[in-house]
Order: sequence, then structure tokens, then C-alpha cells
Amino acid sequence: MEKMPQLGFPVPLLGMQPARLPVLFDDGDLLALAKPVGVLVQEDGWYPRLPVLVEAIRHQSHHGKGEFQRMSIGEEGLWAVTDLDPECYGPVLFARNRDTAEDLRSSLGSGDFTFTFRFLTRGKTVEVTQECTLPISRHRHQPRMLVSHTTGKRSTTCLELDGPVAGCREWTAKTTFPRRHQILLHAMECGLPVLGDHRYARDPLPLLSKIKRGYQPKADLEERPLYDGPAYYLKALDLGNGKVVKGPLPPRWNGLCRQLEKHRGS
Repeated sequence: MEKMPQLGFPVPLLGMQPARLPVLFDDGDLLALAKPVGVLVQEDGWYPRLPVLVEAIRHQSHHGKGEFQRMSIGEEGLWAVTDLDPECYGPVLFARNRDTAEDLRSSLGSGDFTFTFRFLTRGKTVEVTQECTLPISRHRHQPRMLVSHTTGKRSTTCLELDGPVAGCREWTAKTTFPRRHQILLHAMECGLPVLGDHRYARDPLPLLSKIKRGYQPKADLEERPLYDGPAYYLKALDLGNGKVVKGPLPPRWNGLCRQLEKHRGS
């Protein structure tokens, strides 16, 4: 199997650990990278301390890093076409020039793309398919979205049950234009709070100490959650015309599912 190309980012461009992001798609004009959890695509006032991917790309390309030159990324970097919540792992689409990015953003706004998410929930419902069309808006004073029929923007999420996973249920959520936290909020409104979503579902990040009988903490070490954010990720991005960008499973996702399955009786 051909090795997937990657782009490297030293500390502190994407955090306090060096990062190598897989290149999931490259047709010469467009390029898709797997964005990690805890990273913004572009600046957002809600998250003043998080690293920003477009800035990190610009830094590396401006300094003539070999990996970026070999992939024909110019000094100005890349222009983001799609966005993704910083809490969410998955593919983000970029263009190598501004005009292409603007054209594709128009296509995005016209509903030409399809985003397919996966998430875990402990919520139960007799319905195996649901559609949420609640309009959502940014809160004026708090870093959260809310349902608003006066100031909210039209949003549609189609949800479908995939099946049981480790004592939870795995759902697919599809939308043509994911607004900030749309998946988290719409899932919550449908009675399907995303596992580990503390912002809307008030569900704490999953800890092994909370599910394992007889858990013994390690001395002088703070327990790390089984997953680094709400249990959801972008599985695929359909660009139309037969172009589909598929993302790998997030790091630690399989480990989360294994631990939930192992200790489900607890």
C-alpha cells in the first residue's frame, strides 16, 4: 500500500507536540488535510488560545519547507474552503489559490457538498432516522450556539442509526453546510447527546476511572480522558462529481471503543 503523504508542523505551530497531518486528497488544485482535535481551521474569537491551521501552513510555506515546496504550496500557503469545529477530527479542504477557494466556497454555500459525520451517544430513541431543521445562531455573550427562530440561520442535519458500539450507539449525521457546533447541538436537540460533549450535553469527557471497577490511579499523574473531545468526527466529505475525501479514524478512537466495550458491565 502506498504511504500517505504528510505535512509536518514543529512545536508550537499546532500545539505543544510536533504534528504530521496526512494529506487525504490532492488533485493539483485542491488539497485536503486531516485536521486534529484542538486546532482551528481559521481564527475564531471563541478560541483565542488555540492554534490556527491556515496560519501554521502559511508559516511553513513562507519559510520554504521542503515538504511544502514539493507539494507546490506557494509562499502564501493555502486557502481554506471548508471549516470544521476545533473539537472535531477530520478532513478539511484547501485550495492552492484564492480564486479557486472563493469559487468553491460559493458551491459550498449552494449545498453542493455533503459532510458525513459519525458520533457516539448513550441516548436512546425508537426512531432510527431523524431530521433536525432547527435554525441556530451564535450566542451574543457565551462561546456556544443556540436555537433561535428569530436570529438563527437555516441548518439541516439528517441522522441515521448505525448500531450499538461498546454500550453506546453510533449514529451518522449528514449535512450540506455544517455551522459551528451544528452536529453537537442538533444531536442534543434530538435526544442524542454526543458522548463527552460538556458544552451542550453537560457530559464529561470519558474517564477510565468512571467505568472501570477497582481503578487504581497512577501516583502524581493526572488522568487523561479516553478521548480528547466529544466523541464525533468527520468521516467523509463529498465534493460532488464523484470526488469524495475520506478521513481515517481519529487517533485514540479505537482505544475509546475498546475500553467502553471492555468495561460496559461496570
